[in-house]
Amino acid sequence: MSEKQNIPDFEAVARQILEKLPREVSVIALNHFKSSFEKQGFMDVNFQAWPQRKNDTRVGGAILVATGNLRDSTQIKKATIERIEISNDAPYAEIHNSGGIVRLPVTDKMRKYFWYMFKATGQVRWKYMAITKKERMIFRMPKRQFIGDSRILNANIDRAILNRILTEFKNYK
Repeated sequence: MSEKQNIPDFEAVARQILEKLPREVSVIALNHFKSSFEKQGFMDVNFQAWPQRKNDTRVGGAILVATGNLRDSTQIKKATIERIEISNDAPYAEIHNSGGIVRLPVTDKMRKYFWYMFKATGQVRWKYMAITKKERMIFRMPKRQFIGDSRILNANIDRAILNRILTEFKNYK
């Protein structure tokens, strides 16, 4: 066995690493963000639990998971060695992730729903919402972050990159 056979082909190993890393890292990020829906909070340096719902109409139901559409809309938008993008294209994703003021026009469909809820629950607040003269309902949506910068995620990505490099060198023949 000659000395030349023991020297790894660094370019070939680097190509293997660069080929596999974007997909691996993007899946780690996607799973991190989707886990927020299971944990009911966001993991950065420490866990930040989401505020509970006021006037909960789905008692016992997970926050932000009525249909699962918000969670399922979180997806890998771009995965290259230069950039990994995870996005959510649900129209209400930004207001849930960042919080803020919501201004909704009161529609006939909303009034029907309020009457239905009043009859189903007997709670007077639904009746007042159904008979309101207001043209808009204004309320503050609390921040329930599920996508964003996370030091824990960054540490997991660093660990995955190091593991990928070590694995490729170990597997090199």
